[in-house]
Amino acid sequence: MRLITNKERQRYILFIIIQENKIFLDQKTLLKSIWKSIWRYFGMKEANRIGLWLIEFNSQEDYFILRCSHETKEIIISALTLIQEINGRKIILSPIKTSGTIKSIKKHKLLLNNIK
Repeated sequence: MRLITNKERQRYILFIIIQENKIFLDQKTLLKSIWKSIWRYFGMKEANRIGLWLIEFNSQEDYFILRCSHETKEIIISALTLIQEINGRKIILSPIKTSGTIKSIKKHKLLLNNIK
């Protein structure tokens, strides 16, 4: 007998961090701001089904990669674009690329680094 399980499809989202004055931003502060925005705008019910993971974070190059469920991708993007400040400083978290594979996101990240 074989058990068939449907593995939930994942989405990877590359975000860049745009800030007027460079501030020290660590993973803990970023994640706290993300969850606060999700809870504020979408509630606990949606927050419980998101399946959010911070895959990569680079404060020097101002980018990060999130993984989430394919069904909650739009919620994540909306919640992050609604964040306007972190630690009292103005900030914009802008989605650059969404993909079903981490390989494609990392390839796009390399292209961004070459442009800078």
